[in-house]
Amino acid sequence: MGGRRPNGGRGRIAALLVLCCAVFVLFFARLAWMQFVRADHYAEKAAEASSASYTVTQRAARGAITDRSGEVLARDTTVYDLYLRIPAPPGTDLRETVPAIERLTGGKDVETQLAAFSAAVSAGELLVAEALDRETLTALYRAGLVQSGAVRLAARGVRTWPNGTLLPHALGYTGAITAEQWPGAQARGLAMDSVIGQSGLEAAYDDLLRGQDGKVLVNAGLDGVLRAVSTLREPEPGATLVLTVDAALQRTLQAALQERITTLQTTAAPGAGREVCAGAAVVVDVHTGGVLAAANWPGYDLAGYRQNYAVLAADASAPLLDRAFQGLYAPGSAFKPAVAAAALAAGYDPAATVTCTGRYTYYSGYQPACLQDRHSGPVDLRTALQYSCNLYFYDTGRRLGVDAFSAMAQQLGLAQPTGAELPQAAGRLTWTSDENYQAGLTLMAAIGQGNTAVTPAQLAVYAATLATGGQRPTLHFAARADDAATGQTVWRYTPQFTTVPGGEAVFGPIRDGMVRMAQSTRVLREAPVPCAAKTGSPQLADTLPGGGHYVNSVLIGYAPADDPQIAVAVVLEYGGGGANAAPVLRAVLDAWFGGGGG
Repeated sequence: MGGRRPNGGRGRIAALLVLCCAVFVLFFARLAWMQFVRADHYAEKAAEASSASYTVTQRAARGAITDRSGEVLARDTTVYDLYLRIPAPPGTDLRETVPAIERLTGGKDVETQLAAFSAAVSAGELLVAEALDRETLTALYRAGLVQSGAVRLAARGVRTWPNGTLLPHALGYTGAITAEQWPGAQARGLAMDSVIGQSGLEAAYDDLLRGQDGKVLVNAGLDGVLRAVSTLREPEPGATLVLTVDAALQRTLQAALQERITTLQTTAAPGAGREVCAGAAVVVDVHTGGVLAAANWPGYDLAGYRQNYAVLAADASAPLLDRAFQGLYAPGSAFKPAVAAAALAAGYDPAATVTCTGRYTYYSGYQPACLQDRHSGPVDLRTALQYSCNLYFYDTGRRLGVDAFSAMAQQLGLAQPTGAELPQAAGRLTWTSDENYQAGLTLMAAIGQGNTAVTPAQLAVYAATLATGGQRPTLHFAARADDAATGQTVWRYTPQFTTVPGGEAVFGPIRDGMVRMAQSTRVLREAPVPCAAKTGSPQLADTLPGGGHYVNSVLIGYAPADDPQIAVAVVLEYGGGGANAAPVLRAVLDAWFGGGGG
């Protein structure tokens, strides 16, 4: 009995064997599940461990800018940038691709760029050339680099202009974000390499024009094989900005301004316009405040702006200056309707007269003169506007006081913001609070001189306010923005006006005088529609060799006189007198009412 093994021992051994078998069964079941059922999952994990992901930006097309009829003024044209894929895809070799790129792109040092890029990331795309020309694109395809996947050509838009000389100051230009702009751009969610509007309407409406770039996520193995490409965000093109500008009228205005300056330079007498060197003109829709045309001379071509910037900036004639909105000029006698409006609003009788003797003798120490051009003796308001009688306005301005008629000029739009989307000069008027004020300054201010200086754009607002009987418009260039894909309007400008009280009692007699003035000038009398106008010949500080002063040429007008549609302002620097600007107004009237517009 002592040598017999207990039955309990055999049971424990049997239980242990069963347990071991169960463990092995579970182990092999788990192994089989991992190898067969979860094979794809673990293959994907293994691939992820031996790959890298990066995002590729797909540039959105910037919206076009068109005139009121759809003529394109600025748009994006497609160009191609060259990216080198890293690591090299199967079948390609960086040691062969890099020299080929350097050769085909004109010797660019790709190797140095590649070294810096590879030190920073394990996979991605290196930008090695921008805006490739057609010959280089063809050479890349012929070399098989694009087809092999070693490089990628990425399309993007660059700003172009069918006619870069048309409205360059207002359209503006685009460019990369500067260091000063970066904090604000970052707050707007823009990437550091974004292109934004830098000036003009491109800057004012950048959010509408810019669109939204797309993003693509690329997963590539370390062997260069593309494993997955997924779109994170589709690119959305910017909206089309439709302006109030009429391109045909803009061409007419620019040509008329340049032609008039050139003609005066070659035919006018010294001191009578021969020295004219620059000018600006603005045409406004009086019912909406929309700018129909805005011209500067000299101007420049947007297509060559960047390449020629140093030359343009150094040019003594200042072609980069937007004279229409930033040039400041004394209005001269074109200011007289503002004095007339102040007088009529104060209850002056338009039939009351002032006797013009040729010299105003109210002050003993300062007695300015009047040319008495086609008038003398008793002069009423309408006649004073028709023939620009200085003595009438000296006396009326003195009785009103400079603060009263300057306040009216402000209400009419002079030395006030025009509301336009462009940078603009503030302008100034003459006040008793001015440091240099003395009694004689009131007389000079009453004929649009003194300390008074305004922009051509402000003169256009002023003319439009006179035309509409006191509805002062807010100027604007943009009419609406349309979705580039659907054509649906996503934004529309709402016209805005400020009412100047007075009505027909104030603005009727002024209209009569301005119509009579236009009818006394042959070039305007023969226009296709009756117009109202007022000229100005403000003196400049420069003196003529034989004495006297050079003068600018200033003109405001609107038409048709009985049912105004447009208002116009013209300034010619050293233009030799207000009448010299009349042919520019006539060209606008011929174009707009003679079958060329409206």
